[in-house]
Amino acid sequence: MCSKFIKSALVAIFALTVFTFQVNTAEAASKVMWGKTELKIGQIGKVTVLASTNLVKLNANGSLTTVRTLKKGEEYRVYSYKSNNGGLYGVGGGSYVQQTTKVKYETPSKSKLALLNAVTSGLSPKEGLKLTYYPNFIDDTTQSFIVTKSSLDSTTYSKLTSVNDGYEYMFAENSSGISFGMDESDFIFFDLTYPFIEGKETINSYFTEDWEEAIEYINVESTTSTVTVKAGTFKNVVIIRYSNGLRDYLAPGFGIIKTVDSDGETITELISFQ
Repeated sequence: MCSKFIKSALVAIFALTVFTFQVNTAEAASKVMWGKTELKIGQIGKVTVLASTNLVKLNANGSLTTVRTLKKGEEYRVYSYKSNNGGLYGVGGGSYVQQTTKVKYETPSKSKLALLNAVTSGLSPKEGLKLTYYPNFIDDTTQSFIVTKSSLDSTTYSKLTSVNDGYEYMFAENSSGISFGMDESDFIFFDLTYPFIEGKETINSYFTEDWEEAIEYINVESTTSTVTVKAGTFKNVVIIRYSNGLRDYLAPGFGIIKTVDSDGETITELISFQ
């Protein structure tokens, strides 16, 4: 397990952060366009009509019924694929486009999917939760916290109050990003900028305890991971990796569920919640 000294050193680094700027210029938009159509969650690809072809329905006996004719140049989202009748691309509403030379099928690029799965909110823990960690944020003991929420202007504050020793920690989240540290102090574990886009890298410039300028690289490794900890299995987990190899795992509605060091050794883990 990580010693209190190592954890405190990590906190000190982030407490002295003075500014953040983005290296990757990709920005999440409310809509992710792919050609003529908007990319949607659950979409596996798209078909572009190269020559007039039929939109069809698949009957119970396996036969096809024509719905209408699709025109050259039109594009349609694909949500499923069936091997029936030489291949059928499911375009929604129970309709299909046959796999022929009259259509071109494509899958979205990794960069498009990363934009589609960008995270811009919702990572702070929910009001009323009781979160229990072992190890906790600063040492190798079991600590339970009650979550209360408040807001000021456009920022939501989620306070974690320890039922063991009264220590309080705070998540602050708004459209610009999310931070976490000890309440009413300069003790900050992280201060991260939204949107979280898989593959995005940011740089924190800060001053060390000796007042020397240093650089911290922060990478978004994933926004869609499924992660299992002692408290259970969480979906759409955001994984943040820092220059020193440390990783934070943030689950929607729960905040931090795990932190590991560069060797994969657990520093903090959520072991239960109520």
